[in-house]
Amino acid sequence: MIGLFVGVILLVVSGPVMAQETSLVDILQAKGVLSKKEAQELKKGKGESGSYDQQALVNLLQEKGILTSSDLTQLQTPATAATPSAAALTSPQVTQWLTHLESRQAELQAQAQVQAEQQSKAVVADVKKNIDWLSRFSFFGDIRVRQEGFYQDGVDARNRQRFRLRVGARLTVSEELEGGLRLVSGNPNEISANNQTMTDVFTRKPINIDQAYITIRPGKTLGLEKPFFSLTGGKFSVPFFRPRAIMGSELVFDEDLAPEGFYQDITLLEGKSTDVVRSIKLVSSQWAAQENANAYDSYMLGEQLQVLFAPTEKSQLTFAAADYYFVHAGAIAQARNTNSSLVLTNSVVLRNGQIVPGGSPITPSNQNPIQRFWGGFNVLNVGAQWAIDTGYPRWPFTMMVDFAHNFQAKSGEDNAYLVGVGVGQTRNPGDWAFSAAWNRVETDSVISMFTLSDFGRNGGTNVQGPIVKIDYLLLPRLTLTTKGYFVNFVDRPKGMLNSAVNRIQFDAQFAF
Repeated sequence: MIGLFVGVILLVVSGPVMAQETSLVDILQAKGVLSKKEAQELKKGKGESGSYDQQALVNLLQEKGILTSSDLTQLQTPATAATPSAAALTSPQVTQWLTHLESRQAELQAQAQVQAEQQSKAVVADVKKNIDWLSRFSFFGDIRVRQEGFYQDGVDARNRQRFRLRVGARLTVSEELEGGLRLVSGNPNEISANNQTMTDVFTRKPINIDQAYITIRPGKTLGLEKPFFSLTGGKFSVPFFRPRAIMGSELVFDEDLAPEGFYQDITLLEGKSTDVVRSIKLVSSQWAAQENANAYDSYMLGEQLQVLFAPTEKSQLTFAAADYYFVHAGAIAQARNTNSSLVLTNSVVLRNGQIVPGGSPITPSNQNPIQRFWGGFNVLNVGAQWAIDTGYPRWPFTMMVDFAHNFQAKSGEDNAYLVGVGVGQTRNPGDWAFSAAWNRVETDSVISMFTLSDFGRNGGTNVQGPIVKIDYLLLPRLTLTTKGYFVNFVDRPKGMLNSAVNRIQFDAQFAF
């Protein structure tokens, strides 16, 4: 074998196409079989030009996998018994072995490439898996900055600056399972507002848990082609339909209210795009309003039937009818004894049996606290929303109506209603939207803690008046809004003015 390589060297050296000092190591280096460093190591200590350590070269080629055991056997078992001399080697033999070395190198490179591709595919698959998992998350929220003023004849004007932060995330594990949460700014004791007043010498502002829920939509696990009902538990947004004409109705429940408990959404009918009746849904809720260790718990049982019609090709009419029954509602009234942020304007009974007519915010005393509402709350709520395509994409037109009646009110002040219209929409920068509504909420028609909190100076019930709103989309995701509430008492409480409370709000809202 050694003789063979010696012969190769001599033949290459004496060949006409190579320089005198060229060696096999130089050829293998030129062809990329050996690195420059490996070639230098093989030649180290060899004084003659073109000399190298032949055995070291064989060992190195064997380590690289270029020479196999069969190759070594073939080298060590020549065709004749005697080891061939350098003169016996021909140029074709040299070419043959160089070609063999190149083939072995190509095979090793191909194997390395296959391994690299397999590793790359594994990495890509892992990245795709992680990206797929991340894509199941959806993040949302908004930041709103507000200038708000209260102006009323006979009362000092008040101006304040406020902000609201809401940020949430939703994780859709599959078509059948979803979870979500939302954090908001504001006073944790306020249940129908997330605003934070800019005050108190730059103190840090609190962040609160506003939503945390799990939703299950059984489908494939029950052998269904797609789910037709869902189950949600935790703390969530109000799940009932409320009519909207740009601004939404908050006659019964404020938009910032986040009830706790459970609700179910069931699709009873899903029609075709050409049907007059497009869908029929039923929403059922069981809200835990107040848990008491040594007394009755207070909770709400509610059901709402929603029907979507398409009376014409260019209009949609949504009709909803609901009943909200508050069981042991007295515990809700008692919550005002310890939480001064709750606005209670309903009629109540004190511990000593005294009846306090509602109509304005009630402040209980420690000596004679609130015992219960005067009457109860079983509220019928009927609403409708009619959206019309005017033929002008920027100017759709919507009308809405909302009505509530409390069957258990004892004061006779048991009705509430809202009518409103809206035109326009804010989808692209430069778009405008205009809306207006008339709102009237009698003293015991709805629970004052849950209704629209911005209506009047303090919100609550026994109020009426118009609401006007203008929206302008200045930049993508940045909406400027001007909103005015012009509110009077339905029945003026004794000792109080009934001049209109003009509550004006200027908002800049960035949504993401």
